[in-house]
Amino acid sequence: MILAVVFPLAALAALLGLALVDLRAIPPVSGTCALILTFAALAVAILHCGTP
Repeated sequence: MILAVVFPLAALAALLGLALVDLRAIPPVSGTCALILTFAALAVAILHCGTP
């Protein structure tokens, strides 16, 4: 449960840090981050449905 909170916070902190360095890089990186989080959520849903 703690990892479910820590990972999104780390991703947001990384995007904030990137915004401080180069604001133009945010759209491509945030799209990639959203894709990775979508796949991670799908994997968690598949694993959760497989366990009683």
